[in-house]
Amino acid sequence: MEGENVSEDPNSSVQRLVQFTDPHIGGRPDYQLLGLDTGHTLDEVLRVIASEQGSAEMLVVTGDVSANGSEAAYRRFLHKMRGVGTPWYWLPGNHDNAARMRQMAPSRNAEVVSLGNWRLLLLDTSVENQICGGLSEGQLQRLEQLLQECREYPVMVMMHHQPVPVGSDWIDGHMLREGRERLMQLVGAAPNVKAMVWGHVHQQFDSHYRHIGLHATPSTSVQFTPGSGPFAVDEQMPGYRWFELRDDGSYSTGVERVVVSEYRVDLASGGY
Repeated sequence: MEGENVSEDPNSSVQRLVQFTDPHIGGRPDYQLLGLDTGHTLDEVLRVIASEQGSAEMLVVTGDVSANGSEAAYRRFLHKMRGVGTPWYWLPGNHDNAARMRQMAPSRNAEVVSLGNWRLLLLDTSVENQICGGLSEGQLQRLEQLLQECREYPVMVMMHHQPVPVGSDWIDGHMLREGRERLMQLVGAAPNVKAMVWGHVHQQFDSHYRHIGLHATPSTSVQFTPGSGPFAVDEQMPGYRWFELRDDGSYSTGVERVVVSEYRVDLASGGY
């Protein structure tokens, strides 16, 4: 799927960014989510990213790295990422322990990441002991400051929770809550914010808010059914998203699905 923002300048340089999200890996090799070996599916997605996106300048993991925020799960994830030669960053989701992530891999945490002429703003929308997301007044003030500091550059805002409904009732009940209206006011008033990108919903979503592209990405693990009312597991394969970011502020994006061997998931599950 190509984005609508297509550069008309053939001399504009391009930076390739890859997002993957919601691995939900456990601390034990035999951990499963709804019957699915999430460590195996992550390995398969990483293998395909290495094969298909070898020219990527950066990877960003948008939360729910772990199933339960355990130290063992993060050790396992970091071990899997040792063979990844591309610079990468992560941000926490509702299943993560944000403090533990910062402690275990401080170099992988960042507020602002420079990628060519672009600036990526990585938000922590996790709220302790809650599934839904939030941004405190302090975080919003900091975002306002960063948007001002980055006003000369095209900006992508990346987070875990969806800031707008994606059309699946049950997961939209666990979206960004506290600070959502203020967030959308801030980005809506900033003409250099070109895209908002998130995970959490375990499905592809593409839309627009004013001048901003809105994009959600399939999980590397279990998929949720788009347009569902109650909880529903989808039969589609895991995936990841790529972006081509041009210096002039335009971009293209697409989702790639990964055919995983031995992909078994409990489609009849009523939740997790």
